[in-house]
Amino acid sequence: MHKLILLFLLISLQANAQRAGLDSLSMVRNYLMEIRNAVNSKELPKHKLEKLDRLIKSATSQKAIFNRNITKVIGVALEAEQLMSTLNFILQSMVLYRSDIKSNHESQAETVFLNKNIPVLVYKIDFYSKRAKIRLEENTH
Repeated sequence: MHKLILLFLLISLQANAQRAGLDSLSMVRNYLMEIRNAVNSKELPKHKLEKLDRLIKSATSQKAIFNRNITKVIGVALEAEQLMSTLNFILQSMVLYRSDIKSNHESQAETVFLNKNIPVLVYKIDFYSKRAKIRLEENTH
């Protein structure tokens, strides 16, 4: 009887950790969409810079959250590394984009890069999150 209870608790703890990882990835997904919205907004450069400054300040924590949870959710280290790399490039591009705006030289290269790569990363986060939710439901039922 004790072994059965212990097994149930172990499965429950694992499921809760998986759900927390999925919630964290959802936060990163929303963060990426905020970056895209800031880049595509038609606001004055001053307001755009304020938004980008706020997003850049939270980049380190968002990157840490993503790196901590993506491997757990995907389960494939190579794919997780590629997604982490994509996130790094997006964050670097956001900083370059901000520098371009600050120097009154808005380059289309960073805008194109961000608009091309953010939706792809968001799609992959959604795809792997849905897959993980299905596996989680199968394992807990």
